[in-house]
Amino acid sequence: MKDTAKKTINKYLPSLKVETKRVNLKSLPLIYEGFYSFEQMNISGKSFLVIKVKDETLGPKDFKKHGRVLKDKLNYPQVWYLKELHFNKVQRMIENELNFVINDKQVYLPSLNVSIKAENTKNRKKSELTSLSVNILIRQVLSGDLTGKSKVEISELLNSTKMTTGRAIEPLLVNQLCEEQKVGVAKKIHFKSRQVLWSFLKDEVDSPIKETIFIDKVPKVLPYSGVSALSKLSMLMDDELPIFASSKKFFNKKYSNTKEVLKDDAQAKVELWDREPILLEDGCTNVIDLYLMLKDEDDERVQIELESLLEKFDLKIG
Repeated sequence: MKDTAKKTINKYLPSLKVETKRVNLKSLPLIYEGFYSFEQMNISGKSFLVIKVKDETLGPKDFKKHGRVLKDKLNYPQVWYLKELHFNKVQRMIENELNFVINDKQVYLPSLNVSIKAENTKNRKKSELTSLSVNILIRQVLSGDLTGKSKVEISELLNSTKMTTGRAIEPLLVNQLCEEQKVGVAKKIHFKSRQVLWSFLKDEVDSPIKETIFIDKVPKVLPYSGVSALSKLSMLMDDELPIFASSKKFFNKKYSNTKEVLKDDAQAKVELWDREPILLEDGCTNVIDLYLMLKDEDDERVQIELESLLEKFDLKIG
């Protein structure tokens, strides 16, 4: 038997010391010789019986039954080695806490508290970032508190569902802005550097504004946006009409009775976004969203103050 199981373990766990040697189990029923071949493997000083499965029709139920017979011949913890294994059978192997290795794909050794598998990227398709995807990137750049956490932990921090968070993280994985690492039974999301994420946001993400309306009163709970926000965070003079930001969903719910008016009759301007404003700074939209909204503004004074504000957050435009 070739050291295929050893090679797969070494691929994912190079720090483990793995040694192998052939072993013959005496007085086995002949049918077992048709099903399996055997090898002794030592992992960091602990001995295992590696059972190479020859018959692909066998599954977890057979392994549990045959494993008892093999244990009588050699009482080592058993590791089942397979070239391929259907997803449903993999799940049953895990449910039954059976040690197994799938050639070049997966190492599951609950007796050593190890569970690692290759990420299947073949079926990942390029997809657009969701609104939550963008907010995740902005939060990671400005707060840096999401990397190293699971999807469940991230969803709790974002006050979102695990499913919505998973859909938001998927295009980030596709665009190689983060990676998913499995250690033990948990999957952790690790983001690329702050500079990489900021560069992507600058070059690939557009303004969140999808619609602008004028209303007949000043909203009390909305953050300042656009030039109004920049003026409150810098030396820039504000526009005569204050500007606010809201997701369209929140505005329609909170201000359903608010009257839309012409600009000349308005008390405030509201920019309706495709996502929720996050990480407010002194009642203003965050600096990254300010940049995304104002980066194409022709006013030189706006660009000077915007660049100066970005530098305070160690974010460079050039």
